[in-house]
Amino acid sequence: MTRYQIRMDNPARRWDDGLPLGNGRLGAMVMGKPNEETIFINEETLWYGPWRDRHNPDALRMLPDIRRYLQEGDPARAQFYGRMALTSTPKYMNPYQPVGDLRICLLDHQYPVEDYSRTLDLRQAIAEVSYVQRNVRYRREHFVSQPHQVLAIRLTAGAGQKLTVSANISRKPFEEMTARLDARTAANWGQCGAGGVHYFSAVRVVARGGRTGAMGDFVYAEEADSVDFFLAAATDFDGRKDFRERCLASLDTAGQLGYEHLRQAHVAWHSDQFDLVELNLGEDAPADAFTPQLLSELKKDGRHARFLSELLFHFARYLLLASSIGCLLPANLQGIWNGEYTPPWECKFTININTEMNYWFADGCRLSGCLEPLFSLIDRLVARGRETARLIYGCRGFCAHHNTNAWANTDIEGIFDASPVWPMGGAWLCFHLYEHYLHSQDRQFLIQRALPVMREAILFFQDYLFAGPDGKLLTGPSLSPENTYQTADGVKAALCLAPESDLQILRQLLTWYLDGCSQAGCEDGTAAAARDMLNRLPETKTGADGRILEWQEDVTETEPGHRHLSHLIALHPGCQIHEDTPELFRAAEKTLATRLENGSGHSGWSRAWVVCLYARLKNGRQSGFHLTELLRHSIHDNLLDIHPPFQIDGNFGAAEGIKEMLAQSHRGLIDILPALPPDWQKGHVRGIVLRGNIKANLSWSNGRLDQLDLMAGDDRQVAVRYGTCTQTVRLNANEWTEVKICD
Repeated sequence: MTRYQIRMDNPARRWDDGLPLGNGRLGAMVMGKPNEETIFINEETLWYGPWRDRHNPDALRMLPDIRRYLQEGDPARAQFYGRMALTSTPKYMNPYQPVGDLRICLLDHQYPVEDYSRTLDLRQAIAEVSYVQRNVRYRREHFVSQPHQVLAIRLTAGAGQKLTVSANISRKPFEEMTARLDARTAANWGQCGAGGVHYFSAVRVVARGGRTGAMGDFVYAEEADSVDFFLAAATDFDGRKDFRERCLASLDTAGQLGYEHLRQAHVAWHSDQFDLVELNLGEDAPADAFTPQLLSELKKDGRHARFLSELLFHFARYLLLASSIGCLLPANLQGIWNGEYTPPWECKFTININTEMNYWFADGCRLSGCLEPLFSLIDRLVARGRETARLIYGCRGFCAHHNTNAWANTDIEGIFDASPVWPMGGAWLCFHLYEHYLHSQDRQFLIQRALPVMREAILFFQDYLFAGPDGKLLTGPSLSPENTYQTADGVKAALCLAPESDLQILRQLLTWYLDGCSQAGCEDGTAAAARDMLNRLPETKTGADGRILEWQEDVTETEPGHRHLSHLIALHPGCQIHEDTPELFRAAEKTLATRLENGSGHSGWSRAWVVCLYARLKNGRQSGFHLTELLRHSIHDNLLDIHPPFQIDGNFGAAEGIKEMLAQSHRGLIDILPALPPDWQKGHVRGIVLRGNIKANLSWSNGRLDQLDLMAGDDRQVAVRYGTCTQTVRLNANEWTEVKICD
């Protein structure tokens, strides 16, 4: 078993046991059934229905009353009228849907199988299915090509054996048009809901030896030595009407170049991206072991924790490359993979934590190319969010709420009290813009993309914030994401004024905007307003037991172990709680520990956030423990994260946590091995990027740093800390410097 493989010893029993393949735009989930295979196909832009204007016409009129009810201490009344006046009309966005199912059927292939394996090679991005049937070895190889924009599949059998196989694309229960297009090509096409995108998918067969043909809406090969299938899919989401022609052109090119050429180009492209970062945690890869077996042994007695942590890190990098590069839309709740026409939470972009978590590790793990679809969505959110800010709140600038979709919807989403009325989504997404600048030091990006969006977000808060009795500026109506509290008279409530998560997001946004203006030399009126707002925001409060208060008052929590940890945003992914704010640092630690004592971390993404938070608390023992707990309780046998159901953010958040254990670089300080778990005694990481556009290679043994090499993109001095020792290091542009640092 190589270090970079996920190996299964049986076919997938359900969709989320499959092996995911993707090129950012086109996704496939390989199930591996021997006789009649079903491969679930996705295309990033296939969302049901059209863009819809959902603004509630009564929102602006009722907003002052709802705010007044909250000021008067009557959240029940505020929620009663807020549900009618603020929530969108209609309430919900439509779902992301599959392109369909590619079904591959083999003749005379119904017999028992032996020596079965289903393998995903992360470095090559190739899934293989292999088994023996009646003493014959059969193999199927699958990949989704970024250079050539097709799913490619090759079927082979043992020497002298012939294959007779068919394939077609179905879309039950939303099938519209299917047909053969020529003697080797069959297709499925239609419109995804009234007014929705038009889609087209097609499969083509190529065989070596034997005969090929088309029958009904199937393509097939008879008595062939090997069989290749190529599949392409597209929509008119981007306004281009030639999507059908583009699909067929991709199939033409694939057929002309041939499977081997496509495979070579695919592996070269993917491995070039994947190999930019190396992580080894010092545990040998178990020979010939299947991944479910390793997870089972981990759960039983803790074996393989380091190796599985390492594999989980590489899998996260693989998944982001497969779901967010060279495409239009960012990774959604399930990346690009979805096997249902009514998926959980519509498979949207949930921007009160999940979309943010998807991209925390991108810059640091050499996946900056995967950020462009997110930045593109943010740009479109600004345009849509200006209308939402104006029509719902009577404000300038832009805002977005807790969910969005392919059309960059910024309206209030849903009807339940604990999530919809939260206008902080756009502001939190701004973190990614500034983090990209901090990592890349791209001044043009800062001036042309980051600061303009941040300025629009701040402009909204200039109008939206209002002064409380003590003159402090408050948000509201708002909520602490998906959490609730009890009022003094026992009423369960969510709506409130100035929850701590709002204030932490706003403080970080304003602080980074002012820093960005200083870096760009563009002090303006918005900077002056940002400085004033920053000075007038309420300070973070702690309760009698030393925890950070989630709400302005020390109220009773309805769920003391709630999965969201939103009042710790300033610890991670923000950086305003740290060792130099010792009271808040201790309060954050107490807050996290109490949450966990009451059952938090039960969902995969929540546990991943816990790993990140403990890393920022410099607690390697707890970070490592919770990473292992994530593997024990919140990971499928194929290493996909379990919310439940499958959500991809836990995979991505875990990678961020691992990176943060090994190196941190916020607040202008490079901190090496700040949260190394006690059992990670040996290892190395190479190629990660720290803030300041600094690449780092480091290795350690016996739990202590052996070597640290840094390379900056320009001449600069940096502060480097290891243990209790901090020193200033001079780096020359594009030259590796070995840093000798004491402890």
